[in-house]
Amino acid sequence: MAKKKVQKRSAKGFADVLIGLQYGDEGKARIVDMLAKDYDVIARFNGGANAGHTIETKDGGKVALQQVPSGIFYPKKILYIGSGCVVNVEKLAIEIEKLENIKGVKVDLTNRLRISCQASVIQPHHLLIDAETGKTIGTTKNGIGPCYADKALRMDGERLLNIKLGDLLDDPQEYFKKIKANYLAVCGKYGIDHAHADNIIATMESFFNRIKEYIEPDTLFLEKKVQKGAKILFEGAQSIMLDITKGSVPYVTSSNTVTAAAYVGGDLSPNYHRKTIGVAKAIMSRVGYGPFASEFGGERSEKYCMATEGGKSKHPQPVEAKYDIEKLLKSGDYFDIGVALRVLSHEYGTVTARPRRVGILDLVQLAYAIRMNGVDELMINKCDMLNVFARTKRGVLPIVNGYTLDGREIDYVPGTVKAYYSVKAKVEYKKCFDSDVSGVRKFGKLPKELQGLLREIESFCGCKIAGVGVGPEREQFVKV
Repeated sequence: MAKKKVQKRSAKGFADVLIGLQYGDEGKARIVDMLAKDYDVIARFNGGANAGHTIETKDGGKVALQQVPSGIFYPKKILYIGSGCVVNVEKLAIEIEKLENIKGVKVDLTNRLRISCQASVIQPHHLLIDAETGKTIGTTKNGIGPCYADKALRMDGERLLNIKLGDLLDDPQEYFKKIKANYLAVCGKYGIDHAHADNIIATMESFFNRIKEYIEPDTLFLEKKVQKGAKILFEGAQSIMLDITKGSVPYVTSSNTVTAAAYVGGDLSPNYHRKTIGVAKAIMSRVGYGPFASEFGGERSEKYCMATEGGKSKHPQPVEAKYDIEKLLKSGDYFDIGVALRVLSHEYGTVTARPRRVGILDLVQLAYAIRMNGVDELMINKCDMLNVFARTKRGVLPIVNGYTLDGREIDYVPGTVKAYYSVKAKVEYKKCFDSDVSGVRKFGKLPKELQGLLREIESFCGCKIAGVGVGPEREQFVKV
């Protein structure tokens, strides 16, 4: 029998990986949207509907993406959801419908959106488990963690726990039966009424029928694209400090978020990797509990941001918007400054609407993230917000450039929660600028103080800065 000839890898195609380097909400989607024109495929490799990416249009509109990759406004780009993602079929169907009905913008996902048949399905029982068990760590209750857990468990007795989109495509009748069995089992475990089980499964099946045309059965889909010269941009959900292995467990996401994970969850050989692009922001933020060495107000801020009342945030954006911002900035209290910065920079969760915890730019953490992920190019957003420090009582710009743990200096992020909570951050104060940089488009036109800070970041982190965000809109960016 003649052997089938295996096609050699092409030198034309390649893949780049774009990841968030802090605790999330660094503005990854706006960078992807800006870079997308140079690629043929924008691909997601992890996460699910718990990752809210916001893109602002030229006309002032906002588009919140949860499962669909960024780059939707480039009509010829393929949008790929890899096998490392977990898919909520109902939310995805609704998201697609919303995208195709954006006022003033035509978005057609036909023959553009492809979803790996190996991506796992978030089932109704995953939502029940998340609601029961996710309270302590403040999950988004989207069933992400339980779905990833079931990928690892695989079976519970005779019940199949990990069901993939391809399974539903092959035999919907059989696999929706299995989904119902999983739902009934969890209802029984937690004493939950299951009278509406049939309606819940029927609804899920209806939404699945809306998205099944986008499911890709070819497990070499991306590899074949690159063979023909396609350029892939992998877009990470969440950020590397929330990686399930590298982050501070349990205050992490449920998947791997590091660069290397792109080639497992993104369905492509790492042989095609060209470079890693890291995204950070000049004023850091974090959603949920967990260590945050540079947080304005420390433990007090963590408790404040996570406080709830009647199941909802106790300090939502409308409440904080009424505060006297100038008074907060002049108070000299880091907690107050953090609240003011949150309001001014709109640091509230895209999906959950919770107030984000806000912190000083932490160069130790940033350098760690860059080294751990082999970052080649650094993008820094929200540099336009640094002039706010000129309005504070001291009028200087704080930067974290050192850690001490148990009385000794360290140059890394500790690997345990207890150790990271115990870190003391060394703060250095820089001369601040008070000018508005939102209209600047050339590096040489930025204030000298900001130019100096950016060069110091490059030196400290050992990575070149390729771009600086000076506002939320696509064109508010300075290429370096």
